[in-house]
Amino acid sequence: MDPKIDQCPDLTAEDVARLRAVEAGMYLTADVSRSDLLLCCLLASNRGLIARHVMPSSIASLYPQEATGAVFSEEEQPLVMRVLHGGRSGSEQREIKGSRAPIIQDVYPVANQAGIVIGALAVQTNMFAHERHHRRRYIFRHAVSCLLRMCAHGELECAQSLSRFGLYDGIYLVDRTRTVLYMSGISANLFRSAGLTVDVEGQRVADLEPLDEEMVDVVLGTGTCLEERRETPDGRVWVRTALPLCMSAQEMPFFYWPRWRQLLRRRDGSGIDGVLMLLHNATEAVQKQRELNVKSAIIQEVHHRVKNNLQTIAAILRIQARRSESEEARQQLGEAVNRILSVSVIHEFLSEDEHRPINIRDLADRIVGQVSKVTGVPGQQIDIRVHGPSVRLPAGQATPVAMVINELVLNAVEHGLQGHQTGQIDIALQDLGDSVRVTVANSGSGLPPDFDPQRNSSLGLQIIRTLVTDDLKGTLVIETAEMSELAAEAERADGDGAAGEASSLPRGTRAVVTFPKRSLKVD
Repeated sequence: MDPKIDQCPDLTAEDVARLRAVEAGMYLTADVSRSDLLLCCLLASNRGLIARHVMPSSIASLYPQEATGAVFSEEEQPLVMRVLHGGRSGSEQREIKGSRAPIIQDVYPVANQAGIVIGALAVQTNMFAHERHHRRRYIFRHAVSCLLRMCAHGELECAQSLSRFGLYDGIYLVDRTRTVLYMSGISANLFRSAGLTVDVEGQRVADLEPLDEEMVDVVLGTGTCLEERRETPDGRVWVRTALPLCMSAQEMPFFYWPRWRQLLRRRDGSGIDGVLMLLHNATEAVQKQRELNVKSAIIQEVHHRVKNNLQTIAAILRIQARRSESEEARQQLGEAVNRILSVSVIHEFLSEDEHRPINIRDLADRIVGQVSKVTGVPGQQIDIRVHGPSVRLPAGQATPVAMVINELVLNAVEHGLQGHQTGQIDIALQDLGDSVRVTVANSGSGLPPDFDPQRNSSLGLQIIRTLVTDDLKGTLVIETAEMSELAAEAERADGDGAAGEASSLPRGTRAVVTFPKRSLKVD
């Protein structure tokens, strides 16, 4: 429900609850009727609000995007406004604004317990689907009309948790005598695929499937929706949904009256006259999901083993560094250890859930923890802080980001804070909407006057430039900056002034990496 529903002047809390009950039944009703459903309310005497728009999953929607929250005038929706003001249902042919596609619009009033109209349920169907529907048997068309009225009365609240009805799903109608009154062609084909070859219309539902009869009995007795999922011995997975129907004999043509008068006399107090059964073959989807689960488990295990192997390699390199007599060799081996561990952090995240986006704030915290253990010189105190919100990226982007953060922090320790007994490194993360900015700043002495990041031949900068430009498709800026600027930037990232201590530091170096976000569905 759109939040602007609170702006509707005449709606009470009980009225909103009634509208939510109508909303709960709109999903399956839209699918079965093959229509777009719009729940509308009055914002003012001449303006209305589409409080909820539900697109059907059984047919293409009439709208390019969901219209929930849209405000309309009386000129745009004359029939809806008449129903909101007058309280009588109506039908008309009109065109969708923008596409000029002809549609049939049926509008039902939505009333509260006192009988006061509080909304309108607009059912919009394209002409093709409308003509196809009218070629079906009247008994089924009547059942769909009853389903729409039940939805408008908020009598399908329990249907919200049920599976959606799709384009290739079957449907059939059962009366209180457990007799099949109508069956769609798709349903007949589904039953034939299961080995049933008899003509089922006019037959008992028990002749189809014992489970169906059990579901019909429950729905007729309780008046609530029901869904069952069952796997057959041959490996097929079926999802069955049962919807109760309250059908009025007075609205039937005269040739249906004897049957329905007889059925109405058999009522046991539930008020339910029939059951609409929806049938879905979920075998292929379930098999694909099982295959994906197996593949995901294997991939996670691979990531776990890769992480362990990388940590083993890092441990071997540490031993080699301690045995080395060359200070330069020990330094290079230490840098290699950090690079390997930064990659292992990525695999650790992926071993938990390969498809889950990675929070680079957590990633940065993890990298800072391992860098702090192995960098710096004896007696040197370096405070490394991470600022900013949680930013989630796909694994394909998080990996180069981790490497970039690792290299920038290592460069800050090795070069920016060289010769300083104390120092501070700030990592600021900023979510810019379509892009992400990572700033790594240190409290060192700034850059040399002749420093050119594009021509510098250090291995660390070469790695950073390659990752930023080739992998992240971003930009890199390295500059000297006043620490007051750096502190302010960290404060903006935190939003709480936590970096105010840095303003007392003299000068520093700032590396800014900006890159576009990728879709979280990529990896």
